Amino acid sequence: MVGLTPDGMAPVEVHGLVKRYGRVTALRELSFKVSSGEIYGLLGPNGAGKTTTLKILVGLLSPQRGSVYIMGYDVVRRADALKHVGYIPENPVLFRNLTVREFLEMIGALRDIDREELADSIERYLEMFRIRDKENEPASSLSRGMIQKVLASAAFIVRPRVLIMDEPMAGMDPESQHVFKEEVRRMAREGVAVLLSSHLLDMVERFCTRVGIISEGRMIAEGSIDELRKLAGEDRSLEEVFLKLVVGSGQGAGAR
Repeated sequence: MVGLTPDGMAPVEVHGLVKRYGRVTALRELSFKVSSGEIYGLLGPNGAGKTTTLKILVGLLSPQRGSVYIMGYDVVRRADALKHVGYIPENPVLFRNLTVREFLEMIGALRDIDREELADSIERYLEMFRIRDKENEPASSLSRGMIQKVLASAAFIVRPRVLIMDEPMAGMDPESQHVFKEEVRRMAREGVAVLLSSHLLDMVERFCTRVGIISEGRMIAEGSIDELRKLAGEDRSLEEVFLKLVVGSGQGAGAR
């Protein structure tokens, strides 16, 4: 596996995660790794544990057991881990009274980014996502698609070593989706480790370099698209492979 940290670890390492909500076990000994330059898609039916996993990775939830490392830092014990992360959440959260530009400037200031560098990055993404005409509008006035473009810009301006995204293109128009994917590919080519969860299986099939499929909190299959096809015993689409593997695991068919 390429793209290791100086201590020999992959940029993202998840080992034996267990997470319970009362009597419900959301994650059951979940483990996987994401290397530098890799675009890793995390797939699973509704309730499989995808969002829970990503929230643990960015420190929003704590597991009952197991460990998570970002750039060699233990996320549970070291806040230093999160300084390397860009994050796009499933449910968009902005400071509703801040304008788009104020929000992006706040994110940059929290990460202690050089002011000149931050200004250049903000200009770049305002142009890239065609949101310059919204830069002085409050977040409360934006559509879901516009908010996703602002959140993507916020995740990108911090120049992360690890990019974690949960349904990142929700509400985006086709042009913005294309721009978004091209920028993520560029970042991956420069060594960023990318982890995303999505129910858009066609997009994942064309976009991700490796995929992990989880069901009932367990990893049931992992590999490249071709490797998963071989595992399923059929040369079919990712959607068909996904359905066969998930139904075979006993959870039934769902794409989220």
